[in-house]
Amino acid sequence: MANKAKRKDYRDAELLRQVGAKIREHRLAKGMTQTELAFRCNDVDYSQISRIELGKVNCSLSYIDLVAEALDLDIHDLVPRRNQRAKSTVDKKDLQ
Repeated sequence: MANKAKRKDYRDAELLRQVGAKIREHRLAKGMTQTELAFRCNDVDYSQISRIELGKVNCSLSYIDLVAEALDLDIHDLVPRRNQRAKSTVDKKDLQ
C-alpha cells in the first residue's frame, strides 16, 4: 500500500467564531436560551449550541442550516461573506 499523505483538517477559527457570534446574537434577539435552541434543533442538551457559539466546534453546514431554520433565518444570515470575515466587529469577550 502506498504511503498516503495525511490530510490536515481545515479549520478557520475566525470564521467559526463569527458564525457562533451571529448565532448567539440572533438567539438572544429572539429571547431564546441555548437549551431552547438545542431543543428546536432536536439536540438532547445545549452543549453543542454552546460550543458552536464559542467557535470551538467545526460543525457541518447541514447543522448550521438546521440552526438557521430553528431561528427562522436563512443560512446566509449566519455565515459571513468572504470579504466580511476579516472585518468582524465581534469582540471575544462578548461571547463569554
